[in-house]
Amino acid sequence: MSWKSKTVLVTGAEANTGYATVRRFAVEGAQVFLHAPTLDVAREAACRLKAESGQTVHPVGADFRNPEEIKAMVGKIGTEAHGLDVLVNNAVDLALGYGFLDVPYKFLTDAVAVNFTGLFLCSQLTARLMIQRHGGTIINIGSITSERVTRNRAVYVATKGAVDTLTRAMAVELGPLGIRVNCVAPGHIYTSRWLNLSEGDVERRRANIPLGRESTPDDIADAVHFLASDQARCITGVRLPVDGGNLAQLHPKHSDV
Repeated sequence: MSWKSKTVLVTGAEANTGYATVRRFAVEGAQVFLHAPTLDVAREAACRLKAESGQTVHPVGADFRNPEEIKAMVGKIGTEAHGLDVLVNNAVDLALGYGFLDVPYKFLTDAVAVNFTGLFLCSQLTARLMIQRHGGTIINIGSITSERVTRNRAVYVATKGAVDTLTRAMAVELGPLGIRVNCVAPGHIYTSRWLNLSEGDVERRRANIPLGRESTPDDIADAVHFLASDQARCITGVRLPVDGGNLAQLHPKHSDV
């Protein structure tokens, strides 16, 4: 399929998976809107992408804890692009730092706002833009931790579980309108956070993955691109793990990482 007539919005795209996803669609010729929590951050990422790959994308900013900023962002895209074909819901609050008993209320509400409420509102608003183009596709970025939880991440895994079920609900309701909705569920992804791990922890983490390597941001971007393409034209309501086989095993080789 040709992406030159398509418009794509990727949220949380200033780095890592979101950034790789923006690049994947941009090199295909799509009109891409790169979202970050602030416009300045989005502009910096867009300039970095231009310098690295020569691709021009459109920066947009919105704090996903603020519904009015999400509405303004989607309104801007609707005005400039006259519709939308693809939404990639990648914006995330990793919700690191607290065990269940110690989670402060604001920590909880901020994570829920970004990972679920903001995703819900952004999807609702952009789906209306897709209807203007007689259909489209939404890809939510979930996590395998909604199925195999990790310790001290109760808020994060709960919001990702909500994304799983919301994906199916959206697929059922939006399917008659020509909108497909799917979820990509990554396992370990190599990001800058891995630089803080010891060499031993990296080796043990990789040993837990049947394929022997963690995913890269490009691996996730490729899965998103497939689900957004015409090759997946009869796929909706599914959750696609991209995890090197982690979910296929009952117990990892090293259960402490």
